[in-house]
Amino acid sequence: KGYLAPLRSKVTKAKLDTSGVHKRGGEFIEAELQAAVDTDDNNQRVVREVIDLAGDRKAWLFFCTGVKHAEHVAEVLRQHGIAAECVTGETPKKEREQILADFKAGRLRALTNANVLTTGFDAPGVDLIAMLRPTASVGLHVQMIGRGTRLAEGKEDCVVLDFAGNTQRHGPLDALVIKRPGEGSG
Repeated sequence: KGYLAPLRSKVTKAKLDTSGVHKRGGEFIEAELQAAVDTDDNNQRVVREVIDLAGDRKAWLFFCTGVKHAEHVAEVLRQHGIAAECVTGETPKKEREQILADFKAGRLRALTNANVLTTGFDAPGVDLIAMLRPTASVGLHVQMIGRGTRLAEGKEDCVVLDFAGNTQRHGPLDALVIKRPGEGSG
């Protein structure tokens, strides 16, 4: 009805493998997940694919598995000539505010994060979501995708690149598969 920006998913060639990553409390164990996903090969493949698929998109938001992963992906983006920064829970408040202001103003094309921009972050211009954080949580899946649904002038839609397999695990935003406790981990 025009309240949200349309989402467009693109199938990615690179897939992040979570086999062997255990779960605790229904969610992937972060240390194991980060060890499985945050490799130079994965980061290079994912960044190259994002660059290839992004076209003229202006505001790329990356969801990563942890602090080191977010830092590494930002570094790989910069190696490829993309203006990128990283925010985490460890980023000092003033520095975080400046990075977010630069991103919203278009001075940064890409922003990586670890567990900080899933809720309460409003950057309507986000026109590309790169999910590099596998999650067993439907709610977190929805929160990550939701960062791209804000309307903005000149924004037609938001492309979602799901390297993490979350859409396969939980379904698309308009047809989520909600499992009750004990129904399996998806």
